Amino acid sequence: NYPVAASTRERVLRAVDELDYVLNGPASALAAATSDLVGILVNDIADPFFGIMASAIQSEIGGPGGRAGGERLAVVCNTGGSPERELTYLTLLQRQRAAAVVLTGGAMENAPHAAAVSAKLRKLAEAGTRVVLCGRPPAPDTGAIALTFDNRGGGRELTEHLIGLGHRRLGYIAGPEERTTTRHRLEGHRAALEAHGIEEDADWTVHGRYDRQSGYEATLELLRRDPSLTAVVAANDSVALGACAALRDSGLRIPEDVSVAGFDDL
Repeated sequence: NYPVAASTRERVLRAVDELDYVLNGPASALAAATSDLVGILVNDIADPFFGIMASAIQSEIGGPGGRAGGERLAVVCNTGGSPERELTYLTLLQRQRAAAVVLTGGAMENAPHAAAVSAKLRKLAEAGTRVVLCGRPPAPDTGAIALTFDNRGGGRELTEHLIGLGHRRLGYIAGPEERTTTRHRLEGHRAALEAHGIEEDADWTVHGRYDRQSGYEATLELLRRDPSLTAVVAANDSVALGACAALRDSGLRIPEDVSVAGFDDL
């Protein structure tokens, strides 16, 4: 009870940090291991890819006609690509004793953040929460199930298709540099170039966000760097839409002047 001595408060808060303690909220007086809540973490809910993912997950978690048995409440958590918000949402879902947590999209390639996420996932799993990584690399020793996408293979096939059409000068619009999906798709693209003896120019790659505006701006930058490019490979289809708009605004025809390909098949 208040008032609390400053020394006592300091000891308690230090213990909270050391034990990663979170309040159990409305379930604090209940004996149930988990609630009926399912948390879905997405990088950008405005991206059609993540909307499709969230919808598909929601259709699988129960309710009338569902496969899991019983009603489940799906909560979509939009991180905006922020590592801090990702950890905050995981803590909130831990506090609510979520029945399941699904993390979608690429993971951040940052060692301290990866360690913090792994610790959170481990605590969730230990508390009985099912954890699924969808489109992310596996997280060993966390109890999480990983459903991986072949980003390298897909990136390679995409570029090989354009090379097969005769293209030799290909611009590439990559996603954020710190994302696993960005690195893996770019590695696939570069593997295709190398396999066909095409020497990559550093000016042919531009990094940006996974959205339409970024695709538009990156395409204008690619054209400024090398107006002779005959194809643009986009890291996802939202980026490809922006690339198409930029090419049209620049007076170029698709595909007569420049071909465009995007990852995700939206």
